[in-house]
Amino acid sequence: MEFAKKRRRRMALFIVFAAVLLWVGGCAAGQSVGLSALIPMAEKETSAKEDLVGGVVEGNVDGDNYPISVPDSHKEKETTEPSGNKDKDTGSENEIKPDVETDGNGGSESSIIEKKPPTEETIKPNQNEKQVALTFDDGPDTRYTTAILDILKEKGVKATFFVVGTQVEKYPDILKRMVDEGHSIGNHSQTHKDLRKLSKSQILSEIEKTDNAIENVLGYKPSMFRAPYGALSNTVMRVLKEKDQQHIGWTVDTRDWAGTSVEDMRDMIRNETKPNGIILMHSFGGKHIINTVNMLSGAIDDLEERGYSFVTVEELPTT
Repeated sequence: MEFAKKRRRRMALFIVFAAVLLWVGGCAAGQSVGLSALIPMAEKETSAKEDLVGGVVEGNVDGDNYPISVPDSHKEKETTEPSGNKDKDTGSENEIKPDVETDGNGGSESSIIEKKPPTEETIKPNQNEKQVALTFDDGPDTRYTTAILDILKEKGVKATFFVVGTQVEKYPDILKRMVDEGHSIGNHSQTHKDLRKLSKSQILSEIEKTDNAIENVLGYKPSMFRAPYGALSNTVMRVLKEKDQQHIGWTVDTRDWAGTSVEDMRDMIRNETKPNGIILMHSFGGKHIINTVNMLSGAIDDLEERGYSFVTVEELPTT
């Protein structure tokens, strides 16, 4: 009897001991399984953090692999440089009123463009063709205009001259030389007045007198017009439309009439000229135009080194 009681106690202890062993072993196994599942998750988080530090996580865009960046890290700023919008008045500057249309083909606008792979739609025809038009206002005369014509002839470059009617009447032979040497002619008004301040009949008179002066020498009237100071109004634009004449602005204003130095003008032309640009200079109008004469040859060399060819305004594809 006593022996049986001891045996039952030993069996109970054995069962309890076995249960404890099973419980401990199960906990250890469960912990092992949990750790093995957490390890790859930790590795993935570390890898993702490393990718972000590097700035690029590979993704898929439209079927091809292109970098998908963290905010702004793969965006590029494109800035259109501001261009000049004022002409000259024999050494004095006339301010353009903000509520009136003005010409000049530039402006200032900044935008952030996200990089995308090129497509047929974004590749423009002739995008590698680099052309530029040199333009000269206010002539002709027998000092600066002739010196400029000599340089252009030596360099084999064609330009566009916007002439003033009173100067044409004084120097018709210089106007004829311009055309004989392959340059284009545009109307720059009869007396270089601010056309915004004139009536419609006065505007017509300024344009038509110069047209007639040019026709008397060349046998035809020009199709291009450039307003003095680049100053336009709705009335001026309506008159030009009625006369089927195109107004021509510019993209680079050398401000040669204001005394800009030779070095500064060359830097401006070299840095601001874009394909199909129009550069504003003068061939008459004040003592500072000597800087234009001294600058011109070097500026032509600079542009040629950058791959530009020279055309008249009429030959520009954007005109």
